[in-house]
Amino acid sequence: MKLTVAANWDIELLDGLAEIPEVTSVYAKLPFDLVGGGRAGAVLPSVDWDSAAAYIRAAHKHGLSFCYLLNAPCLGNLEQTLEGKERLLAFVGRLVDLGVDSVSTANLALTALVRRNYPDLSVRGSVLSWPTNLPRLKYQESIGIDPLILPYSEFNRDLETLSRIRTGLTCGIVLFANISCIYHCHYLAEHACSVGHASQGTLDDQKMHSMIDSYLWQCTRRRLMHPELFLMSRWIRPEDLHVYEALGIEEFKIIDRSRSTAWLLRATKAYAARRYDGNLLDIVSVEMLGDPCGFHPNIEEQSRKRLLQLDKRERRLTLRMFSLRQRLLGLKVIIDNAALSDFLEGFRKIRCAEIFCEDCRYCHAYAERAVYYDRDEAARLVEDIGELIDESTTAKW
Repeated sequence: MKLTVAANWDIELLDGLAEIPEVTSVYAKLPFDLVGGGRAGAVLPSVDWDSAAAYIRAAHKHGLSFCYLLNAPCLGNLEQTLEGKERLLAFVGRLVDLGVDSVSTANLALTALVRRNYPDLSVRGSVLSWPTNLPRLKYQESIGIDPLILPYSEFNRDLETLSRIRTGLTCGIVLFANISCIYHCHYLAEHACSVGHASQGTLDDQKMHSMIDSYLWQCTRRRLMHPELFLMSRWIRPEDLHVYEALGIEEFKIIDRSRSTAWLLRATKAYAARRYDGNLLDIVSVEMLGDPCGFHPNIEEQSRKRLLQLDKRERRLTLRMFSLRQRLLGLKVIIDNAALSDFLEGFRKIRCAEIFCEDCRYCHAYAERAVYYDRDEAARLVEDIGELIDESTTAKW
């Protein structure tokens, strides 16, 4: 088994990961750059080019390869103009000089540029390139993407299709281990484009606006209203990794780049040991819930510094968001891992893509005995989050 782990630019994380033999690589990006990525720059720890270069050197000293994320799906048509292509290639060239071992691309036009101009640079896949069916996977393999990172909603619990994919492809395959996005989220494409654009640019030229991230708040609200959504998310329990290894899948991806070093090491150790006793939210990344100490300590400090750059209305909304987030972190949601020991087995028979969840109710039944939180406080949070969403998504003239 191989693990690729999110990096938060903390050297202590590399020190800890070097003690876990299953970890072979880390991945990260600058919070803001020309291409952008799968997280808004404002929710990532700040780092400059010199520090990034030193970090990559440190990763190599620890025997870890480094993948730089170029995984924003929309580049604002930068890839369609000669000037834009030249800028993109110059940026990739700078990454090569920095010492990155690979890049992860979502935009396939950018993939083609990299493959043609930097043929020795390994290109890893991204779920944000939407390889959601077998023809798309086969095509991405044909253009030199290796490994492919499979979309979790479509494949993580479809064991029959995973077996067919492994047999039909010769490239590597990576599965997200501790992803928590809502199953077939209604806002997946919009959210990916939103955070992609929210990480494009440079730290110096960013005009600061509040990043309420209404998509994330809506998903958080839905989870509190429907606890079965916690279980519908396509994470993999550490105890179930052997099921995927038996299918021939060897590499698994640990998120999230906004997490603290202690949290990332805890999650990585759990998957390396193939066991975790306790609350799954200690190792599965839900962006608004879970361990209050699990997020990188610099992020909230950075967010508060930006308050002075916001206008009055944005500042008020952002402060409300901070308050709600603290209440969410205090909610103490528990997903009892021990109660899910046979949960995955049910998906050998259930064809999720062919049945309505309300007709199945398999996850509903498990949620009744495995998911715990204060329902009264959750109901109050649902109402208050709804008001925040209404105000942040409504234009008043």
